[in-house]
Amino acid sequence: MKISQMTTDQAADVLIRISVPAANIMHDDETIKVLEGVAKGSNDPFVFISENIVPVTTVLLKDHREDVFEIVSALAGKTADEVKNQKITETSKDIKESWDGELVDFFASLKK
Repeated sequence: MKISQMTTDQAADVLIRISVPAANIMHDDETIKVLEGVAKGSNDPFVFISENIVPVTTVLLKDHREDVFEIVSALAGKTADEVKNQKITETSKDIKESWDGELVDFFASLKK
């Protein structure tokens, strides 16, 4: 569920759950380096994706897998184990259904 669609009470619970894993990701030197590269990326969507998919996926799923599972699960109203063990198509759906500007603003506020 999108943060912007939650009640204040629901959003508070989700933000509490995702604060630590989000900070783990955003305060990691490798993540910062990758995101700086993303920020300087091409305006062409195909070039942008091809230049960034490997470094972003690597840093998130290799170095911060459990953090990602916790964030996705909090937003989807599931446990991290449920996300970890569900089909990737369901996880992809959970991510798409929860991504919005309010969530992006929250992550941006965690930058060093």
